[in-house]
Amino acid sequence: MSKPADYESKAAETPAKKDIPLLKDLPQPVTMTIDPSLDAKEATAMVQTAQRFYAFWNTGNEEFLSKAVASGFTDNTLPKGRPQGPDGLSFASRNFRKAVPDLQCKIEDLLIVGDKVTARLSFTGTHNGEFLGKTPTGKPIQFMAIDVLRIKDGKLVEDWHLEDNLTLMQQLGVVPEN
Repeated sequence: MSKPADYESKAAETPAKKDIPLLKDLPQPVTMTIDPSLDAKEATAMVQTAQRFYAFWNTGNEEFLSKAVASGFTDNTLPKGRPQGPDGLSFASRNFRKAVPDLQCKIEDLLIVGDKVTARLSFTGTHNGEFLGKTPTGKPIQFMAIDVLRIKDGKLVEDWHLEDNLTLMQQLGVVPEN
């Protein structure tokens, strides 16, 4: 199926991936699509903020969190029992890493439009610690997630997050697989 001519002309104006300096040694997006209305400086700031945020999820290193997330950050899909703000992100990472200490986050796709970054992510690791009362299985886990991040002045100010919790809970033995 061919793309409309106006799509082709807009795509040609989009800052190319090669024009966006990615932060070395941080998670690299496999694919990236950038809104043609963003200049390279805006797009770079947004991509690098996303890289720092996902470096936090990839490592648990809170230095990345403080560089990427605004102090007034709001999680619009906050799970019950998790604090709001950056403290909630820290809480989630610390607690999940008790069960999956080798958690890795891969940025499969980044879509940068306006003041938002949408990310398709894959997470992998090994269930080596207790989770919700379930003893470690030593088995690998793998699940997907989608984030919509709103970025302002180079910092993440709010997000909407959806992950494949059913698959994850089945892999951790919390929910039966059938």
